[in-house]
Amino acid sequence: MKTKYQSLNIHPEIDVRTYKMKNAALDFYCPLCRMERQVSYRVNLSPLNYIQIIMLSFILVTLTFSRMEAFALIWPFLVWASFEITRRLLFKRDVPCPHCGFDATWYKKDVKMARKLVGEFWEKKKNSQPESKISPTK
Repeated sequence: MKTKYQSLNIHPEIDVRTYKMKNAALDFYCPLCRMERQVSYRVNLSPLNYIQIIMLSFILVTLTFSRMEAFALIWPFLVWASFEITRRLLFKRDVPCPHCGFDATWYKKDVKMARKLVGEFWEKKKNSQPESKISPTK
């Protein structure tokens, strides 16, 4: 079994089983470890999100217009910004590979930082696994 995956250049500590995600927004292969990946969020807002933004903004403007008057018209922009920030944070959380630690968003910005993060991932993984020593029984 080990020789089968050595021809694919997969690190021996990587679990070769992949788990399918229901309703995956994006299917791709990790460029570093070549494992199949799925991400549940996209970077961009969906049409459903825009409908939610409109409905929530309408409700907030309606509830606060009597006190805030024209300043209540700022709600749509605040709601839209919060949806964008939340969506991007959820996407950024899902992008790093759980098998090798490769993060494509960091790789696009700074290759040296992406390399450093992968190295830290492997150090952390190496330190978190206790060495299996067989203790003698009496």
